[in-house]
Amino acid sequence: MKCRVAGLFAVVLISLAVLGFSYAWWTETLTISGSVATGELDVGFANNATQCSEYITCKAILVDTDNDGDYDKIDVTVNNAYPCGWCNVTFDIKNLGTIPAKIGTPILEFNDTALSVSLTDASGGSIVGKVIDVNGSLSCKLAIHVKEAAEENKSYSVTVTIPVKQFNAP
Repeated sequence: MKCRVAGLFAVVLISLAVLGFSYAWWTETLTISGSVATGELDVGFANNATQCSEYITCKAILVDTDNDGDYDKIDVTVNNAYPCGWCNVTFDIKNLGTIPAKIGTPILEFNDTALSVSLTDASGGSIVGKVIDVNGSLSCKLAIHVKEAAEENKSYSVTVTIPVKQFNAP
């Protein structure tokens, strides 16, 4: 009986050894590694210029509000305004990032109802939803019209902020 148990034990031991060797010979490990580099969304204002009706002075200043080296706001001051006078500010929105940028709805802030303000692209169309490619730009025009309600000896101001998002965002 001891021989049978010893023989059975030897057969089981040999079977496990063969199974271990065959498992070791027939297994393999695959490793997948990769990396992802994200892009940067960065736009700014550039190349601003003003043109006004006679006697009106208009000053447009590009402002870097977050101190990152690009201009993200335009402050416009209109002096010596009179009814039916006008001032146009032209500027570019430049894509300084590494992914295309999509223009959102502009925020136009002005301090008086005596002004009528509009913002269009260079051809007079809406800028909302336009996509600016990497290293590209969009030429724009801010039109300021002084209404009949304008007061004498008053300065008027307009601030332009334009939100952007990545090109494929809804």
